[in-house]
Amino acid sequence: MAGALDGVKILGFTHFAQAPFALQLMGDLGADVINIERPGKGDFNREFLRQESLGGESPFFLAMNRNKRSLSLNLKSPEAKEIVFRLLKEVDVVVTNYRPGTLDKLGFGYEAAKKVNPRIVYCEALGYGSSGPYASLPGQDLLAQCLTGYATIVGPDQEGRPISGGIYVVDMYSSMLLTVGILAALVSARETGRGQKVEVNLLNSGIHMQSQEIAYYLNTGILPQRPKNHSGHFLQESPYGIYQTGNGWMCFSTNMVENAEWKVKTLGELLGIENLPELMPDKAAMMQDRDKLHDILEAALVKQDTEYWLKVFQEVGFWCAKVNDYESVVRDPQVIHNGIIKEIEHPVAGTYKAIGTPIEFSETPPEIRRPAPMLGQHNEEILLQLGYSKEDIAALKEKNIF
Repeated sequence: MAGALDGVKILGFTHFAQAPFALQLMGDLGADVINIERPGKGDFNREFLRQESLGGESPFFLAMNRNKRSLSLNLKSPEAKEIVFRLLKEVDVVVTNYRPGTLDKLGFGYEAAKKVNPRIVYCEALGYGSSGPYASLPGQDLLAQCLTGYATIVGPDQEGRPISGGIYVVDMYSSMLLTVGILAALVSARETGRGQKVEVNLLNSGIHMQSQEIAYYLNTGILPQRPKNHSGHFLQESPYGIYQTGNGWMCFSTNMVENAEWKVKTLGELLGIENLPELMPDKAAMMQDRDKLHDILEAALVKQDTEYWLKVFQEVGFWCAKVNDYESVVRDPQVIHNGIIKEIEHPVAGTYKAIGTPIEFSETPPEIRRPAPMLGQHNEEILLQLGYSKEDIAALKEKNIF
């Protein structure tokens, strides 16, 4: 069955996470994705945390690069540049997350690409933007978390110490913005016959990701004050947060503004805290005293197991959940039901597990057609499609173009 993006051709000059993850998603949706890699080395992620259990392959690379073809090229050689220009004439989209100006210096920048293909959608995923005081600086997820203020609002306050997110959160969010930008530009190109340049960067992505929180500061002048416990969000009143139970952890995200009197009374009754209505008389008290209230609530919650409390609270309509670690996540009945974890066959790694596409389509479902490629695995296949003969390919190989 054809995918939603069947017929779309994408040429990538990508490495690490920000752009590769976006291209994998588009590959899952049916696009033909060719990624250019360095001969002999390839994507930097190929070397990151390589595992013997996967035949020496990196789980980070495998997680970001299925449904792509790998073409290894020495981009400084004239012969490789000719191959790239043949590809530029055929593809719908170019995506790069190299530093600003890198492809321009090689002769493959937007101005050069649109001369050979006016319909081309040319996308740059950058660190901070293509111009400005930070444009030439290396962009990376942790740097973006810190520059955008995210590290100052994450987790409980520990004497003012900033805390980074547990995942490459800005990279992942920026990947989704990149995907949206590509798709929007493709729609426009099909309507108008004209391509365009699209740009996303980690700095803007990290700020956009915090739209609600930064807008609150911009319009009130109030800086975030992280709680000392695990309340989860600096603008949420008690009981919002994470609590220890008798055998693990659980969280509340119950909105106490609606029917607050009933909710506080019910919470107190269920936990055996008779004076809870006096401790939580209104939202102001729930916010101001949230650290003290957290300790009071947790002292009651540790008396029973998580499963007991989930049953009790869910029966009365309180919003709550178990805190899973990764071991629990993969055993979670809803995760199993959703089928988001897939098994993929790889020629070296064998059978490996990865996260599937989180979007469902009734008519054009995503499909895993290829595992993450070996470096240069598709050199001959791609060049034959471009019109090179086997003799031409052998001559290029002899010159170390691959």
